[in-house]
Amino acid sequence: MDSRDRNPLTHRDSGEKSGPRGGESARPHETERSRESRCTMSTTMTPRKRHTIGRTLTLGFGITSAMWALGYLAMMGPGLVIGEILFVLTLLCLIAGGLIVGRISRSMGEALRTAVWVGALSATLNLLIIGSLIGGETTGERLASFGYWTLGAYIISIALCLLGAGAGFAWLNQPDKVGTDRDWFHRFACVAAFTVFLLLVTGGIVTGFEAGLAVPDWPNSFGHNMLLYPLSEMVGGVFYEHAHRLYGMLVGVTTMALAAALFFLDPKQRGWLRALGIIVLIMVCVQGLLGGLRVTGHLTFDSDPGVMNPNTHLAVVHGVFGQVVFAAIIAIAALTSPLWVSDRQPKRTLSAGSDHSMSIALIVLLVLQLALGALYRHFRRDAGDAMSGLEIMYVHIFLAFIVAGVAVFVGGRAASINKDQPILPGLGKAMMILIGIQILLGFTALVAALHRGSSEAIPITEVIFTSLHQSTGAAILGLATLIAVWNRRLLAEPVGEGVPQAQSTESIA
Repeated sequence: MDSRDRNPLTHRDSGEKSGPRGGESARPHETERSRESRCTMSTTMTPRKRHTIGRTLTLGFGITSAMWALGYLAMMGPGLVIGEILFVLTLLCLIAGGLIVGRISRSMGEALRTAVWVGALSATLNLLIIGSLIGGETTGERLASFGYWTLGAYIISIALCLLGAGAGFAWLNQPDKVGTDRDWFHRFACVAAFTVFLLLVTGGIVTGFEAGLAVPDWPNSFGHNMLLYPLSEMVGGVFYEHAHRLYGMLVGVTTMALAAALFFLDPKQRGWLRALGIIVLIMVCVQGLLGGLRVTGHLTFDSDPGVMNPNTHLAVVHGVFGQVVFAAIIAIAALTSPLWVSDRQPKRTLSAGSDHSMSIALIVLLVLQLALGALYRHFRRDAGDAMSGLEIMYVHIFLAFIVAGVAVFVGGRAASINKDQPILPGLGKAMMILIGIQILLGFTALVAALHRGSSEAIPITEVIFTSLHQSTGAAILGLATLIAVWNRRLLAEPVGEGVPQAQSTESIA
């Protein structure tokens, strides 16, 4: 039996005709024309078109995420010199994107066309923050200001991308490095995961500065439309909270694009993966709603602080659920990789079952540990919950030893026992390294937090260590998710006696 008939996950759509379409059975009373109509979108999306769209999405969203990260650092007030350097680096992101385009394009015309699309996409995404730059006293002045800023954003973004593309094609051109449509599809999913990770980092900083209520209303900001809140008023805690909200909007747009990509760019046309993309998009929407209700306590467009009822418990749920969303998008990044849909058969080993179960157990323990950390960060300063906060800290520390043990076990097996497999050894080594770093960060963050009195201002060093501790926890959860997913794909239990090989491989789904 051909391997493509044995594995429905990796060979659902091999391109060979089997009835109406490879791997697809006919529907009752369905004519040939209706079947063709139903499959029009997937069949007309050629590999070349998928490649072009995937490359544009990856570079456009990737450039924008990098620009936002640098802009965020610049707004934190690092000083004039560092701020100017960060501003220049922000513009260089556009040139870097153009360089990549030029390096992998097969002609100068292709390089310039793609650079225009990438620059335009980045400028479009940056419209989310251009509203904060609008000035003027009258409606006409504000509209004119918006027009100038928008036009300038498109001109500068496209021009810098074109500059980079021309230079890249002239000096760095290696069209053999272009990659396939599957590669760019996977890379865009990785960019989406990176964008969500940045959102988690900004959320951790908000909690570190205890600035979750610095902006007292939602979805507005001090009565302003969230997209039009003036940049000049974003200072202190207001900046951290409002920037986190804007990052949330960028993540929302990115997730919508990812869900669409799963429908139209997946060469395998996997229905279950499309459904997962929709579920993740819904999760992102729910996450945004949780963040808003944490501030207001109920659905309202009112900006009067007197009608707000902030909910700290929802703040905890918001923080933990965000980590779950990140893990889900990390899983999508793995599921879209070329290796996942390759012909590679899983390694059959007696320990595959324990590898599967232990990696899942690690994810559960990590989510529980993240929840305890969130509870402690949000409730440790409440006078009425002083003892409960202390108890949470003790449980958090105790569970850390269990989590570390399981993580080292899972990571060690991936790095040593399964070292003959792709990806797993690197993930296992990274897991063990990050666990060691996380323990040190946890100890440092705890000392910094306990050293500060309840009435003292929050020092930047404490925020740095607590935010690094939270972000590293998110990275460990992402690694655990990748190990669990790849264990499922690359490891399988031996075929039982009398069980056909074809039947056993169908479990990899």
